[in-house]
Amino acid sequence: MRELHDDRHYLTRLREMIVKMQKSGNMWDGARFITAEVPLDPKNVREILPLGMKPADPESGMLFVVDYPKTSFDVAYKEAALLVNVKTPLGKGVHCCWMVVDDETALIYGRESLGYPKKMADFEFQEDGDAVFGSITRRGVTALTLEGVKGEAQENPAPLFAKKTFNVGGPGQMLGINPVWLFRPQEVIRESYDLDVTVTVEWSEYDPLAALIAGPATSGRFVVMDIPGSDYMFPVGFAGLKFFINTHALRFK
Repeated sequence: MRELHDDRHYLTRLREMIVKMQKSGNMWDGARFITAEVPLDPKNVREILPLGMKPADPESGMLFVVDYPKTSFDVAYKEAALLVNVKTPLGKGVHCCWMVVDDETALIYGRESLGYPKKMADFEFQEDGDAVFGSITRRGVTALTLEGVKGEAQENPAPLFAKKTFNVGGPGQMLGINPVWLFRPQEVIRESYDLDVTVTVEWSEYDPLAALIAGPATSGRFVVMDIPGSDYMFPVGFAGLKFFINTHALRFK
């Protein structure tokens, strides 16, 4: 009887949490993104993708560092990630192979509910007129730096996050047979600028981005946007044991 009571109490708290988030408006308001499109190493990127996924042609991805000043779960935090452009039987989209944040609550929500492989890191994020700068440091290594200067405003900007997203883990994660989840974030872009961006990646055994990125940025953007939530989310497959082994450093170290 005690276990049944505990389960009901947990479900009640879960419903209350969801209702609170929905009433508070957008999940993220006024997010400020520094982004860079980069070429990826064909062999190495294939090694870290789940079963059924292939890199886009040509192999490429988007790096970003973002400042989230306001969220529906009452936490302001910073984040950085590499999203790999992929092809799947369900169409083209992106797969997040690496992500870091500077807040534990954001880490827990993102990892457990959306399958983003979040780890903790230290951040710098600066805006000085048209100049922007973002970097992350983990375990004594400044693994990633994005810096650039804003250019022309984009009148009809392309989507940044509102794409099919294939992540691994999240609800029901089972390590060796991680489920693959498909969802599509919503977004409302408030500002978008061309960005003359420079990417600096330092080798780290804990964050081996240097093994994946094959050259300088091909383009960049600075974007300010709201993220209301997601259009849908459902399981579409399993990543497999090989994926778990090959991505251990990116996701867990």
